[in-house]
Amino acid sequence: MKKLLLAFLLFFTIGLVNAQRFNSDSDVITYMDGKKFYDSESGMQIEYRYISEYNTYGIVVTNKLNAVFYFINVSIDNYGNSSDLYGMSVSSGDNFGFRLFERKLIVGYGEPESHTFYLK
Repeated sequence: MKKLLLAFLLFFTIGLVNAQRFNSDSDVITYMDGKKFYDSESGMQIEYRYISEYNTYGIVVTNKLNAVFYFINVSIDNYGNSSDLYGMSVSSGDNFGFRLFERKLIVGYGEPESHTFYLK
């Protein structure tokens, strides 16, 4: 019994040590670099990357028809195990954002109509 308990504690501790931490904006930017998140239900893809047309980093959303939407002036709020990213649309000025977790992000986090995007 003690061996089982010790093995469980060791596994749990290793999991905590290896969990992605978002303590700073640079943690988020480094984590997001080169990653794409996809929602098969909506056929949409989200990424955070450099947007050469606007000479800045931002959120890039591509829909299932390959229409691309850019959101710049992104603010990042960090909570340790998650972060909120919000940016402004370059075409309409509307805001768009999501909550980032390790290996997934959720648009509309905490809302009844939220959508989960998984690491592609």
